[in-house]
Amino acid sequence: MAAEARSVEPPALGETTITGKNQVSLPAQSMRRLGWGKGDRLLVQISGDRIILMRRPTSWTEAFSGKMGDVFGNHDDTLRFLDEERRDWDEWTEERGI
Repeated sequence: MAAEARSVEPPALGETTITGKNQVSLPAQSMRRLGWGKGDRLLVQISGDRIILMRRPTSWTEAFSGKMGDVFGNHDDTLRFLDEERRDWDEWTEERGI
């Protein structure tokens, strides 16, 4: 008999209420734990019936730095790819007299 998969829910760190202006106050314990403070910008995602809040990166460049390593491989792979592209471009322009 197969065991049923159970989802593990993270522990609740407080509770809040939606106001008439669709505002919520986040529990202080949660804010302290995350290191969030007044003026922080948050990104909002919807996942099923949940709202997920994430601190907005101060620098998108730093946030995505290194995230695409699997696309081109390591530094040497990237250089090889660029060399091939440059050779192909040179051949293409030479064939057309450009």
